[in-house]
Amino acid sequence: MHRMVILCGLAAFAVSAQDSWIEFRSGPFEVWSNGGERPARAALMRFEQFRHALGQIVGEEELETPVPLRLLVFRKQDRREPSNAILTGRDRFAAILTADAPPSDTLQRELARLLLESNTARMPAEWERGIEDLFSTVDVEGIRVTLGRPPATPNRDWARAHLLATRSEYYGKLRVILSNLRKGVPPEAASRNAVAKSPAEIEREVDAYFAARNFPTIQVSSRPLAERDFRLRPVEPAAARLALADLLLADSSAAYETMIREKVNMPEAHEGLGLLALREGRRDDARAHFAAASAAGSKSARCWLEYGRLEPDASKAIAALKRAAELNPKLAEPHFLMSQRETGAQQRTAALKKAAELAPRELIYWEALAKTYLEQNDFSNAARAWTAAEQAAANPADRARMREARAAIERQRLDHEAAERRRAAEEEERELARLKQEAVAELRAIEARANKGGSDSKPGEKVVPWWDGPKPQGRVRGTLKQVDCIGTQARLVIDGEDGKPIRLLVPDPAGVTILGGGQQALGCGPQKPRRIVVEYFPKRNPKLATAGEVATVEFQ
Repeated sequence: MHRMVILCGLAAFAVSAQDSWIEFRSGPFEVWSNGGERPARAALMRFEQFRHALGQIVGEEELETPVPLRLLVFRKQDRREPSNAILTGRDRFAAILTADAPPSDTLQRELARLLLESNTARMPAEWERGIEDLFSTVDVEGIRVTLGRPPATPNRDWARAHLLATRSEYYGKLRVILSNLRKGVPPEAASRNAVAKSPAEIEREVDAYFAARNFPTIQVSSRPLAERDFRLRPVEPAAARLALADLLLADSSAAYETMIREKVNMPEAHEGLGLLALREGRRDDARAHFAAASAAGSKSARCWLEYGRLEPDASKAIAALKRAAELNPKLAEPHFLMSQRETGAQQRTAALKKAAELAPRELIYWEALAKTYLEQNDFSNAARAWTAAEQAAANPADRARMREARAAIERQRLDHEAAERRRAAEEEERELARLKQEAVAELRAIEARANKGGSDSKPGEKVVPWWDGPKPQGRVRGTLKQVDCIGTQARLVIDGEDGKPIRLLVPDPAGVTILGGGQQALGCGPQKPRRIVVEYFPKRNPKLATAGEVATVEFQ
């Protein structure tokens, strides 16, 4: 869509650079003029009202561009050929206008396309073409915005957009349809939700409308602006020279080299020479120029981006790309390129996610993000990324490929879970085998020592009794007097050696260790006097009047 352009020779460049230039800014637009304030203010008003009207129709309040769009308004006597395309300069988009002349329909179509691509998710191609054609003929006079003038060659896509934008019964409904389509809602549901008609019904109506050839215009709401709202800024001669050199970017190496010799805008001159070298395939020269511009303190995100793309050292490349993203947070490409250089999975995923969010129409970003999620077995996020990739696809073949990838997610998830179960079972089996081998080896070692009459302890080593039971803090010695059965629990009543009774709770009889010989059953009710030692965990239970919970019972 955006093209470089050769305007004229360097002599004309030198003459124009000596003119007095002024600047006005608003939103993404910069208007530079050598023909005075009035045509510059009028041009900026026209483009701002265009931007506002497009946003109202498609349902986006503030349409922006990733880099500013500079509109150069030349005097009539300069006889500059107005642009029919958005030009790509060193660090700006650009377009050429003639004072007091409206932009061409072709340029307005290109502007609509740029704003849609920079701000909205992809819509079906026929809807996007219709909106672009509809806005190619917008007429703006001050704050009066007129929509609906037929293009030189009307077509069905234009007629569909014209019908839904101008008919009173569809007032405000077109933006609802477009919003639904951008969210990936199927066309059938998008149409019925907005206008209670199927796509087929709308298309039949479009056929009749197109055949009738009766296309009215309407006034659309304008932005409350006055030309005096734009603040005048003088343009330095060096900046004017640089802007005109950028217009000559396809054939202006001499202009940039002159700037370097004269120490005028040195970083920018190196940027321009770097872009020229890059387009001619001289990658080493391009990298050298971008490195020189970066070292000189370049403020151009494009310069740092291209340097990061060409730099072979990964750490230097990532630093350059991060600088590009800092200088222009709207750019998606630095994040995508960082994801290709990053080694950490989290950093790579974060960079890809940021790139995809900034450029929702870039299929390659969503596809790479989906694959990265799959590498991490994050199937839910991978599915969402494939869905966004399908929405970003510009042709049926790519959309079908994204749908297939999305449909395969469930199978991949099930395969992964089955593999994880197998891995866990194999790991458990290996652990059991290891434990068995260790137990057999230990048993054989004990047998060997026993057969030799040996001992497990070393000479002079103190033998410590082994105990792996609970380690209670309380201990009472006395006579068991009574066992109170309380549901599944029991309460022991013991007369201690100090003559004081103590009550202890047995919360789970199966969990109590009973030591000593003789009869060990604990029946409910009064007990035959038996000497007993009880270890317990101090834990008062006011409701049952117990002082702790029994851990071990030893009968004596």
